[in-house]
Amino acid sequence: MLIAKNLSFENNDGKLFEDINISLDSAAKKRVAIVGKNGCGKTTLIKLLLGQLEPTTGNVTNSREIIAYLKQDTAFPDENQTVEQYLTSKLEEEWMTYKIEMVLEEVGLAPEIQTVELKNISGGQRVRIALAEVLLVEPTILLLDEPTNHLDKESIEWLIKFINAFSGSVAFVSHDRHFINETADQIWEITNHHIESYGCKYDQFLIERYNRYEKMLAAFEFSQREYNELELWLRENANNPKYKFTATVAQKKKALERMEKKTPPEPIPDPRVKMKDIDATEKGTVLSLKIDHKKFGDREILKNIELRIESRDRILLKGPNGSGKTTLLNIIAGDDADFAGKRNLRENTNVGYLRQFSSLDEKNNVLDEFGKRTSLEYTTRRSVLAKYLFPEEFMETTIKNLSFGQQRRLEIAILLTNNPSLLLLDEPTNHLDIFLREDLERFLLEQNVAMCIISHDTYFIDKIGITKTVELK
Repeated sequence: MLIAKNLSFENNDGKLFEDINISLDSAAKKRVAIVGKNGCGKTTLIKLLLGQLEPTTGNVTNSREIIAYLKQDTAFPDENQTVEQYLTSKLEEEWMTYKIEMVLEEVGLAPEIQTVELKNISGGQRVRIALAEVLLVEPTILLLDEPTNHLDKESIEWLIKFINAFSGSVAFVSHDRHFINETADQIWEITNHHIESYGCKYDQFLIERYNRYEKMLAAFEFSQREYNELELWLRENANNPKYKFTATVAQKKKALERMEKKTPPEPIPDPRVKMKDIDATEKGTVLSLKIDHKKFGDREILKNIELRIESRDRILLKGPNGSGKTTLLNIIAGDDADFAGKRNLRENTNVGYLRQFSSLDEKNNVLDEFGKRTSLEYTTRRSVLAKYLFPEEFMETTIKNLSFGQQRRLEIAILLTNNPSLLLLDEPTNHLDIFLREDLERFLLEQNVAMCIISHDTYFIDKIGITKTVELK
């Protein structure tokens, strides 16, 4: 069993955890989703459980469990290695090569993939190979950090089946609500430096979470009313001759002191991002595109595609990984002109492109990077960033020290501040916490701007009102 007892942790930014008590037992076959706002410490919690970080107080003990960890970033050190070379380098002993075909079969990959170089495999295959690597140690507990990022729908459905079939326990950080619903039977929410545990799936978690908040708020308001009434009575009657020399005043003063010590804390509502509305654009065709063919070397990626984007379209680009969705979005954006065909963009159209992978300069701090990519004056930047949940203490933080979710939030702030009239969104919910995903969904529903979207987030797609679907094979 893996047990965290009385766990607290602080870093340079302050306190992350206080008095955490959780456990994982492979025999119980738990499926735990770890959720919480970006920057609350989800990845840090996993590193504490792994022993990669030392807690400030408390301890983590492991009794007879073999723990394997799938990182959020599935980068390989040498992309020129073949799959076989990479997995062989991860074996404890050379004679254990028989394990390679076994773990590849377990993650649904054919033996032939062993000869393929890592640089030539798809995003879905990368996750499967990373999983194959951790399975080499024959783990009893799996810890996964954002395992669905960059996966297409088919790969996500495969991962769901894999996790549900795993013989031990699994704890994972994820903001993919469909994935959580299909796998988790327990949810750990990191909130206010503690972990709230819910024994349910995501949809029920939202209801239970709201109910807990309402109960806490009712208890706080009741205690405040009692306190105020008692304080008012003492103010009006403590020196009243009728009560001044009676036990009543002393009793009520003691009661007030007890209430001051035992008053429940006021529950804090979820902070919400205040996104800037995009100015409505004129009606009509925003962009027309004809692609006869697009090649990378000898490989033809796109062929015979015609696309017209109207002013209020919400177009979903759909297809498996490697089908050319991001390539098509690059062509729409005007970033890739190396294709046979024609692109016509309406005059004065401002294209806003949220890319799948961050393009922020890691050396800059938050305030400077935001200023470099927007036209706002220095004095205005801070107030705008505050609406995207970047308080004053974050202004001087360098980009490389932000979590992936905080970087994504900054990119959205830059995107919307520049008031685009054509929105191109490549996996926009990647790295966003559940609450910010819901804020983004509500925001996009209210906008009358053309959008072209790539997403494998089933919840997101269902909520934003797709008007057209372009399917790539």
